[in-house]
Amino acid sequence: MIRRLLGSQRLLGMIVTMLCLLGIAAYSTMPRQEDPSFPYRAGLLTVSYPGANADAVERLVLRPLADELLQVEEVDYAQGTARTGVAIVNIRLNDTIYDTDAAWDRVRQAMERARQEFPDDVGAMVLEDQMIDIPAIVLAVGGSASVTELTREAERLKNNLADVRGVSRIDLDGDADEQITLALDDAALYRLGISPSRILDTLAERNQTIPGGFVVVNGRRLSILPNSEFGDIDAIRATPIELPDGSQVPLAAAAEVWRGPAEPRQPEAWFDGERVVTVSLIMEEGSTDAIRFGERVRARLGELKDDFAPYTIREMFFQPDKVEDRLDNLAWSLVMSVLIIVAVVFTGMGIRMGVLVASILPMVALISIGLYAMGGGVLHQIAVIGMVISLGILIDNAIVIVESIQTMLDKGASRMEALSRSIRELAGPLGASTGTTLAAFAPLLLSKGGTADFTRGVPVMIMLTLSVSYLLAISAVPLLASRYLKPRTQIRQDRLAGLAAFLGNLVSRAPGALVVFGVVMVAGSVLMMPYMKQQFFPNADRPQVVVELFMPEGTDQQRTAMISAELEHAIRGRPETVLVHRFVGFTGPSFYYNLQRYPQAPNRARIVVETPELKDTTGLVHWIRDYTAQTMPELDLSVGILGQGPPRIAPVEIRLYHPDDATRAAAVEQVFSALRTIPGTVDVRHDLDPGVPSIAIDVDDASAARYGITRADVARSLYGQSFGIVAQQFRQEDDPIPLVLRSREGTNLSLSRLLSINLYTPQGDAVPLSAIASVRTEWEPAARYLRNGVRVSTVTANLETGYSFSQILDGLNRTLDAQPLPAGTRMELGGDKEGSNDANSALLTTAPIGVLLLLFFLLVQFNSFRRVGLILLTVPLATVGIVPGLVFSGSPFGFQSLLGVIALVGIVVNNAIVLLDVMDRKLLEGEAIRDAVRLAVEQRTRPILLTTGTTVAGLLPLAFSSSTLWPPMAWAIISGLLASTVLTLLVVPALCVAVIRPPQARTADEIEQTSV
Repeated sequence: MIRRLLGSQRLLGMIVTMLCLLGIAAYSTMPRQEDPSFPYRAGLLTVSYPGANADAVERLVLRPLADELLQVEEVDYAQGTARTGVAIVNIRLNDTIYDTDAAWDRVRQAMERARQEFPDDVGAMVLEDQMIDIPAIVLAVGGSASVTELTREAERLKNNLADVRGVSRIDLDGDADEQITLALDDAALYRLGISPSRILDTLAERNQTIPGGFVVVNGRRLSILPNSEFGDIDAIRATPIELPDGSQVPLAAAAEVWRGPAEPRQPEAWFDGERVVTVSLIMEEGSTDAIRFGERVRARLGELKDDFAPYTIREMFFQPDKVEDRLDNLAWSLVMSVLIIVAVVFTGMGIRMGVLVASILPMVALISIGLYAMGGGVLHQIAVIGMVISLGILIDNAIVIVESIQTMLDKGASRMEALSRSIRELAGPLGASTGTTLAAFAPLLLSKGGTADFTRGVPVMIMLTLSVSYLLAISAVPLLASRYLKPRTQIRQDRLAGLAAFLGNLVSRAPGALVVFGVVMVAGSVLMMPYMKQQFFPNADRPQVVVELFMPEGTDQQRTAMISAELEHAIRGRPETVLVHRFVGFTGPSFYYNLQRYPQAPNRARIVVETPELKDTTGLVHWIRDYTAQTMPELDLSVGILGQGPPRIAPVEIRLYHPDDATRAAAVEQVFSALRTIPGTVDVRHDLDPGVPSIAIDVDDASAARYGITRADVARSLYGQSFGIVAQQFRQEDDPIPLVLRSREGTNLSLSRLLSINLYTPQGDAVPLSAIASVRTEWEPAARYLRNGVRVSTVTANLETGYSFSQILDGLNRTLDAQPLPAGTRMELGGDKEGSNDANSALLTTAPIGVLLLLFFLLVQFNSFRRVGLILLTVPLATVGIVPGLVFSGSPFGFQSLLGVIALVGIVVNNAIVLLDVMDRKLLEGEAIRDAVRLAVEQRTRPILLTTGTTVAGLLPLAFSSSTLWPPMAWAIISGLLASTVLTLLVVPALCVAVIRPPQARTADEIEQTSV
C-alpha cells in the first residue's frame, strides 16, 4: 500500500486539488438557509358545522374524528377544539415518519370515514398539511384606507412576483373578500307585501347564464349574448320585484344595495399603525439560495415600484437578510477559529511542522463542503457549527503523523523509512480513534424526530470532515511531511517536553494517588449536578418581542382590534421600539420556523415588536406585562421573545385529564395557583372555559303550526337577519362576488329588534317573531378541548430570564407532594420537558448502535477487553469538567450541551487510544509496565495537549459569541476537555499500571513483522 501511495503522488495531488476546487465551486453555488427544513409532520384540520354549539360539535364531529384518527398508526396525537360552528384539530404525525405524503393520505381516508358518521348539515372539512412552510419574505402593501383597494393591489403584486425563480407559492393575509350586501328594509317589505323568499326567487331567475346560440352571417358565426346576468350593481338595484297586485317595484325600493368588504369582519394586518395586506413568499427549500432569492425579489420590486405608486410596498419580514447575517457571523467565527488554531499549532510545533498541520484545515474544509453539496446538503447554521466543532478535532490525526515523522527524522531515519513506519504504526490507531468518534456521533445521525432533524447537520458535517481528515492524514500529509520536513540538528527542550517528562514520572511513581484523585474529581462533579440548570433549547437571539393576545371566548373581533390597538399605541411610545406589526383575528405570517400557528379566531391577536438590540427586549417584555396588568384587566397575554428548537405552546405545559369536568377544573385551578407562586414563572394561563352568554329562541310549535311556520323557518330567518343568506353571485369580476341578503343591522341587530323581526308564511304574510316564540338568555360552553378523544385542560407558563423549566417543575412537584391533585386526575407534562424527553428517547433508541460501533473499533485495534474497559473509563472522566463548566459559566444543560458531551466523548476516547497504543508498543519492546506508561505519557503529551488546545481555541469564538444557541455546547466541550485531558494523561495511565499485564518481550524483527 505504501509503495503504491509513493508511486501515485501526482495522481493523489491532482485528486486532492480537484476536490478542493469542487468545494470552492460548491460553496459559491449551494443553497443557503438559516435553519434546516423539516418534514411536514404537523397539520390543521378545520370542520365547519354552522349553528351547532360547542357541545354538539364535540359530540357529533370531534369524537367521530378522534375515533378514526386514532386508527391511523402514523398519527402521534390529535388535539381537538370544539367551538360554536367549528371544530379545529391539530394533528401531529409520529417523529419517525418521513414519507409524510402517504401518511396524510391515510389521514384523509380517516376523515372520509368519519364524515359518514357526521350529520348531513356538517359543512366543509379542510386539511392543511403544510403548516411548517415558513415565508422567506413577507411584504406589506399599504398606502390606502380602502382594504378592498389594498387587496386588489396585493393580488396584482402576487401575479408580478409569481415567476421569480425559487418561489414555491405566494399567500395573502389581512386581505378582504368582497360581498354585495342587499340590506332589506322590514318596514318596506311589510308595506309592499313581499317576502324575502320572493326576492330570492326573483334574483335567481334574473341572474342566470343562459346560452343564446349563434347565427351565421356571410359565412361567420356571430354569438348571441342574451345578457341574462347582472352587469353591474345598478342592474341589481333596478331588478323588478313583482308585488301581490301584479305591479312591480325595483329592488332598491325594499333594500339598500352596496359593495364592500365581506362580513363578519375578516383578519387584519397592520404595519406600524397602518392597515396593510401582507404578501408572503414561500421559497422552494432545499434547492434555492435564500440570499440570492432575496436579491431577485428586491430587484423585481425595484422594477415594480413606480408602477404601484401611490401604493407602498414595504418589507415586513425579510428572512434572506437574517440568513446572510447568520452565515456571515458563523463564517467569521470559523475564520477566527482557524486563525487561533493555527497560532496554537505554530506555538506548540514550530513553524515548519505547524504549516504542514495547518495545511490540512483548508483541504478538509473544502473537500467536505464539496462532498456535502454533492449529497444534496444545504448550507445553514447547523452545518457550519458542525464544521467549527470539528476544526480542532480533525487536525489531531495530522499532528500525530507529522510529529511521528519528525521524531524519526530526528533519530536519523531516512525520509522513506520515516514515512513508511509512521503510516504502518499509526494508520490503525488513528483509524480506530477516528472510528470511535464516528461511533459517538452515529446515534445522533440515526435518531429521528424534530430535534434530530434540526441538529442532524452537526453529526453529518463532523463525521464527514473527520473521515476526510483521516484519509488525508494517512496519504497527503505524510507525503508532504516527508518532502518538506528536515532533521533537526538541535532539538530545543521546550516547556511541553518538560511537562511531558514531569507527568510521565508522576504516573510511574504515584499511580494509586492519581486514581484516588480521579475518583474524587468524578464525585465532586456529581455533587455539583443539582446546581446545574436544565433547558431544552434557548431563546433565539433576534431582537423581536412577540405578544400573544387572548380576549375572552366570544369576544367580537372589533373589540379585540380596539384593545390590541390601544396596546400597540402604548408600545410605540416606548424608547425601545423600532417597529410594531399587529395582526387581529389571526396570528399573522409565521415568519420564524418554530413560531406557533393558530387558526383564525375573533378573540386572538398578535403583536410583533422590533427593538434595536436583543438586550432591549428584556425591559420591554417586563413593561408590557406590567402595563397590561394595570390597564387591561380583561386581556390575557403571553409575551416573550422567539425560541429555538421544535415548536411548543410554552416552555412549561401541564395537561390534566379527568372524566368529570368539575374535578378537572379543580385540578386546573390548583396547578394554576401553584405555578403562579413558583419563582420564575410568568404569563401563567389556563384554558378553562367560563362559557359565553347566548340567546335561546323557544318556538311555540302549536302557534307556529297555525301559520305554517316550522322551527327550520325560524332558524333560517334569524340567520338571514343577522349573518345573511347568499342569494346569488355577481360574476363580472375575476372572482365571483356573493350577493348577501340580510337585515340593515346585520350582526349588530339589537335584542329589541330581534324580537320584532317578521317571519313569513308560505303565502307571504308577515308574522312577528314574538307571536310564535319567546326569547331567553342562557350560558353555554364556549369551547371544548380533546386530546386523542379525551377531554383535557391545559395550564401553561413562560419563564422569567435566568430560570429553566426544570426549576419550575421541581417547585410544582414539591407543591403537589404536599397537596396532591384530586383522585383520578392524570397529569401529563408537555412543553420543553416533553420535547427534551422525546429527543433523549430518540437518541437512546439509536445509542446501542453507537456503542456497538465503538466496541467494534476498540476490539479491532486492541483485541483486549481490559484495554477496552480502560478506554471506556475515559467517558466518566469526560464529564468531570462539564458540570462545573456549565455551572460557573451560567449555561444550562440542554440538547446543545448534549451535543458537546458526545463530541467530548469522541475526543477523550481518541486520546486514550493513542496513549495505550504507544504503551503497548513499548511493552512489546520489553519495557516494564511503569516505564512503558511513563514513555507513553511523555510521547503523547504533546499531541494530546495540542489537540486539546486546538479544540478549545477553535470553540472560543462560539463560547463568547452573541448567539444564544451555541455557547452552552462550546462551554461543555471546553470545560470538559480541559479537565478530562489532565485526567486522561494521569488517571488512565495510572490504572494501566494496576490492570495491564506486560506481554512476553519479543525481538525487533517480530515487532517489525507485527507492525506490517
